Amino acid sequence: MARNGVNVGIDLEQAAIAGAQIRGGKIGQTLMAAAVRALPEGLVFEGEVVDVDGLAAQLKSFWKEAGFSGRRLRLGVANQKIVVRTMEFPLIDEKELEAAIQYQAQEAIPIPLEEAILDYQVLATAADEEGAGRQKVLVVAAQRDMISRFTEVAKKAGLSVDGIDLQAFALTRAVAPVVPFIDQGGGAQSSEPLALVHMGSGITNLVVAAGGMPQFTRVINLGCEALVQALVRDRGVSHDEADSLRLRVGLSGGPDDDIADLEADTVAEIHRVLDAACESFADEIRRSIDYYHSQGPEGQISSLLITGEGALTRNVPQYLSEALHMPVSLGNPLQRVTENRTKLSQAELELMAPRLTIAIGLALEDEE
Repeated sequence: MARNGVNVGIDLEQAAIAGAQIRGGKIGQTLMAAAVRALPEGLVFEGEVVDVDGLAAQLKSFWKEAGFSGRRLRLGVANQKIVVRTMEFPLIDEKELEAAIQYQAQEAIPIPLEEAILDYQVLATAADEEGAGRQKVLVVAAQRDMISRFTEVAKKAGLSVDGIDLQAFALTRAVAPVVPFIDQGGGAQSSEPLALVHMGSGITNLVVAAGGMPQFTRVINLGCEALVQALVRDRGVSHDEADSLRLRVGLSGGPDDDIADLEADTVAEIHRVLDAACESFADEIRRSIDYYHSQGPEGQISSLLITGEGALTRNVPQYLSEALHMPVSLGNPLQRVTENRTKLSQAELELMAPRLTIAIGLALEDEE
């Protein structure tokens, strides 16, 4: 799909909207504009559009303020009305494969086909025990009505949807690490399984990627808003103050020397509340990783990259690393951006980058 054009990726979150405009070219990908803005409550919930008109009005003004050019955008979706399955088929031509997917999807996907939009991506090809060619295919089915609400939002905002992608694909495109040229003889994607976690405000995307391709995906209906609400309840503070404490004090596991304006007992109490709230989040990630391993794919997940608003929670990599018993670090959605031509300084862009991950992944052009 690479076409050396200009793409705008828009991530419609529960509590925020993020956008990135990227111009592709032979020498690399240039970030032309990027912005994040908070959204009022009640427009998006658990990855689904709740208020079409309200969200359209927000998108229209956001587009203008961000300075995006053109009227076309790419959207990412992730919610419980999307089903992702991995299937195997013989090596057949594309038309035969589409027909085979339609046939098998009737039994494998719990959505009536007349109410679903189907898409697929070939993950790998290999020979079976008898030497015949086989292909592993990731099949995605989304409820048509749910997708229609997203396209209706864009239309009412005066925009046109250039494509709708699974957020898992955008996440993988943005942060899956690339093996250096000297190691692989080219810009190849690492084949070692890696967990990618995008912790948004309302939902979390978990992807296991290998060779630059998603092998397993799951949407968790938990996000960093659960941490904020835990502080609101426990401390009796406003939402904004609780969010500030999440960012400044955060979870246990790191030094607290620079939090001089708070008493040690207060810092310890905030750690306790946030640790307890994050425990169920860590448990969901652990269960997802265990399930992936139980399916018998080759290779064990040995590390995790985290992005999204939740990645900005202080000490979250340290907390998750201890809880999951594996290295956890921040993902870098700017790794494929070769030039910053936004109004943001590089330092400002890097601070905002975790929030921009899905938008950047949507705007990046696929490499041929």
